[in-house]
Formats: sequence, C-alpha cells, structure tokens
Amino acid sequence: MENVKKDDVVELLIDDIGAEGNGVGRINGEYVVFVPKTVPGDKVRVKIKKKKKKFAESTLLEILEPSSYRIEPKCEYFGTCNGCKMQHVDYARQLEIKQNIVKNAFERIGGFENVIIPPVLGSDDIYFYRNKLEFSFGNDRWLTVEDMQIENIDKSFAVGYHIPGFYEKILDIRACYLQSELTSKILNLTRDFFKPKGTTIYTTKTHSGYLRFLAVRRAVNNNGLMVNLITYDSNPELINEYSAILQNEVPEVTTLVNSLTESKAQVALADNFSVIYGDGFIEEKIGNYKFKITPNSFFQTNSKQCERLFDTVADFADFSTDENVLDLYCGCGAISLYISGKVKSVYGVELSAESITMANVNAELNGVTNCEFKDMDVKEYLEKLTADQGNDRFDAIILDPPRSGIHPKAAESLLEYAAKKIIYVSCNPGTQARDLALLKEKYDITKIQPVDMFPHTFHIENVVRLNLK
Repeated sequence: MENVKKDDVVELLIDDIGAEGNGVGRINGEYVVFVPKTVPGDKVRVKIKKKKKKFAESTLLEILEPSSYRIEPKCEYFGTCNGCKMQHVDYARQLEIKQNIVKNAFERIGGFENVIIPPVLGSDDIYFYRNKLEFSFGNDRWLTVEDMQIENIDKSFAVGYHIPGFYEKILDIRACYLQSELTSKILNLTRDFFKPKGTTIYTTKTHSGYLRFLAVRRAVNNNGLMVNLITYDSNPELINEYSAILQNEVPEVTTLVNSLTESKAQVALADNFSVIYGDGFIEEKIGNYKFKITPNSFFQTNSKQCERLFDTVADFADFSTDENVLDLYCGCGAISLYISGKVKSVYGVELSAESITMANVNAELNGVTNCEFKDMDVKEYLEKLTADQGNDRFDAIILDPPRSGIHPKAAESLLEYAAKKIIYVSCNPGTQARDLALLKEKYDITKIQPVDMFPHTFHIENVVRLNLK
C-alpha cells in the first residue's frame, strides 16, 4: 500500500488474531497490519515498524478502547515470557480463535471449500494443566522493567524461560501457572539452593558449567512427581545435599533424577541419568490404562485433555472387534493401548527405538497382548507395506505425526494402500491441511473435531476422519 510508510502512526480496529499471536487490523479494510498484545475488538493507536507489500508490522502505542474479550492476565510475566500468548483473551473467545485457525488452514492451505469446523472441545483446566514443564538455567538474566528499578541487581544467575530473539537470556521466574503451585515451590527451592553456593551454569560459549535444565513431570490422574535436574557433569556431594533439602521441603516429590549431558544442543534431554531417590519414573493414567513415564519419555502434556482426544479418535473410527489397526507415529503406544480393547489387533510404527521400548513396557504394564510395535521410519514402512501385498490387510490407519506432518512419499503410499478409513490426528492444522489435500484424490473428509490441549496458546490439536471413496 503506497500511502503507508515506516514510522506512520495510525488508528486501527483489531478484527482477528494471526497464527503467531499478533492482532490483525486493516487499513482501508484491506492492507493488513499486525499488532502485538492486542485482542479482537480492541481499538488501538500503533506505529508502523516494518512495511512490506502485503502487510506491515507495528508497535502498540495505546489502547483507545479495550475489547469486551480482553481480560487481565493472571501471570506477571505475560508479554515478556514467550508462553501463554492469549492469557489476556477470554477463554471462550480463545476457542473461537482456534476454531478459525483450523478453518483458515483448511481453506487457504488445503484448498477445501465450505468446510464446517465444529466448536473446539475446551479444557476444563485452563491453568495448571501441564504434566511436564522445563526450565532453563542461564548466567545472563533478562531484566524486566520492574527489575531495572532495583539497584545492583544480580544478572549472573537465572532459572526460567528463554526470551524470544535473545536465546542466551533467561527470564527469572518465581511463579508459573502452567503446571502446579508445587512446581513453583520446587523451582524457587532449586534457585535458592544453588545460587548462594555460586554453582556454575553451563554455557555454549565455553562448553562448561554445571547446571543446565530443571524438568518437573507429574502424574495428573495418578500419584507421582518427578524432578529431573539436568547437568553437564556429575557432582555427587552437591546433588545429595540438594536431594536432602528437596525431600525435606517438598515431600510430595516421589523421585529425583540427575541426568547428564555434554551435548551442545540446548534441549532438556540426556543420554544417561542417575536415580537419586525413588523409582526414576512416574506412572500416569489415561482412562483405564497406565503409562510409565521416564525422564526422556514423550507423552501428551495435558493428561485430562489427552483422554478427551483419544475418545474422539475412538469415536471417529467407530471400531469393531474384528478390525486390525495400523497406528503410525505411535510414540510410546498411548493411542494403540487406549483402543486395544475395541479392536482385534494394533500394529504401531515409530522411528524412535526408545519410544518403542516404552510402548512394549506399557503394553506389559497393562496386560495388553494384541499390540505389536516396530521401530522404523514411517515412510519406509509404508513403502514396504504397499510392496508386500501378501500381508494381512489393515482395516483402519491412525496417523499422529509430528508438527511437520507426513512425507509426500508416505502420502503416495497411503493412496496406493487404500485403507477403508484413516484417522488423522495433528498438532499443526497447517501441515494437516496440506497432507489432506494430497489424500483427497481417494479420500473424503467425513468428520473434523479440534481439541484444545494448550489453553492460552495458539496451538490446537485436530482430529479428522477420512473415508475411502
């Protein structure tokens, strides 16, 4: 738009929210301007920061009239922390926004017309809903506006979350509403134990330092609370002292693990770990099934909504007891085991050998004998499956891929195999819509249901039933 320039100040009515969480306003009803920290219905004054051909980015100067959907964020770190980007939006409106995210993905990316997206299945718990939370240690603390008022504040020790765009900087967190109040207690105890001792923090610059991550995992539908302190190397004397204080101050913690990693990758995973006390794992329940969760186990992070998600999968599939089901990207076998009592057999495929080991452990834990698991690349497995026509046929296929979706070659194999029905579970409606466009040559979409696993974020899980034409 020719007449819009950098540094222009304009008034806008916010009418939507984009996939990245910024409000959307329009100049002359057409030219899009993205405005951070705004809510549909806000009337705002903004300054144009970057101008591009089809849209502009802006800085919020003033909210002239607040939206009726705007609420006061619960967390003091809202807007600085990179999580919970919709905490200032009424939850009912959040669900409508997520419904629209799915609809836009299907229309704009998938090319589907007249798609009806039903209301999102909301979460009963919109705070303290996660069963896993990870904090990072850092020696370059990010200072908030309030912090800057404090004289001689110590910036050398922080434990909390990374600041977007400034990955080395850590926002020091005292309370987080994502997991539980106990988690905040553990977080503060950990800081208050290690900081006065001058304990070193790992940095990639020197590839040295002791503290790396603090991970807390809890069983929401069962008993069990795991603390996993991830460090660069071992210090038995220090970890035993920490263990004694943790047991005394937070007796609810059932197991403490010290994981060790020398990897330069800044991810909270470690190749080996020592169990300091407890079993070194916790057990979660989803429906009637138990799942063993170790420090590195992948598991859906919202246990209560996970059951709702799995019920949706089972309802959409409408299984019968004589059906054989193929569960692709099966992870630790959660969906496979959950549906095992409804079908004749389930065969799960997953690239991660560690996940398949846990799938077999979980099958044994639940006394399930009609599930078999294979560690193999899904694309390669499907190529092998379509080439070998002597195999028994699968009546249904479940797809639950990572955010990147399925490989185009896997889509080709699915079309060639032509199972009667496919249930596609996705945490990314964009890649899901793209993949469904590849499959529509032979399949019709018959049911869609979004499920909100992550309140206050823009993430949405979506389940789709496909029928062979």
